[in-house]
Amino acid sequence: MELKQMTAIFGIFAFLGTFAAVAFSAVAIAVLGISGEERVSRWIGNASSWLFGGRGLARKMGFVSAILLAGYATVLLGASAASREETLGIDQEKYFCEIDCHLAYSVTGVETAKTLPWGRDQKAASGIFYMVSLRTRFDEHTISPRRGDGPLTPPPREVAIVDDHGRTYFISENAQKALDQSLGARQILLTQPLRPGDSYVTKLAFDLPSDARGLKLWISSPTEPGWLGRIIIGYEDSIFHKKIYLRLSS
Repeated sequence: MELKQMTAIFGIFAFLGTFAAVAFSAVAIAVLGISGEERVSRWIGNASSWLFGGRGLARKMGFVSAILLAGYATVLLGASAASREETLGIDQEKYFCEIDCHLAYSVTGVETAKTLPWGRDQKAASGIFYMVSLRTRFDEHTISPRRGDGPLTPPPREVAIVDDHGRTYFISENAQKALDQSLGARQILLTQPLRPGDSYVTKLAFDLPSDARGLKLWISSPTEPGWLGRIIIGYEDSIFHKKIYLRLSS
């Protein structure tokens, strides 16, 4: 499991613990303001006796867990509801926050063709081939001076094109293979390590229907396991969270 996913899991449990502590403290403060410290001590003792004393401990713990989960779900859905969909233009950057820095992605150009313009086999597209130039940049302004100049290996990204009808198209395996072979050493993978301030351009190949319009690129950072990304507060892959796209035309 990547460090980013481990951090996300820690964040979830930290939130649950913080939520419980805040809720408990809020009730205690309310009682303190009404009845004084002795009443607070008695209330805390009674609450502890109810939770840990007598029978039905499992049921009580389940009840408390349900309250905490309901609170987490409320914040999760609230953050998703507050999010807004955005489509960035050519050369505008979409950021991904890593542990100690930011990586920025932008579309620098798009080419189209009816047949593969590379290699020996002039294979025709099912619709139209789109060759997208995607720039990856290590923003040196998002690191602390103590980080140093060490390289960063970007985590795997998932890339797709979405049209105005919501249809999703992933990279064409055959077209990408032909493109990679034609570029040879000039092709740079999306997982190529960078140092602060470095950038490179990766060319990606898609085979889209001829009637596809309103095209925009979707690039995400999938979690492992996949369900984890669905329950991280404020994460772009979380439930109902709006997306940030990169436009493929001016």
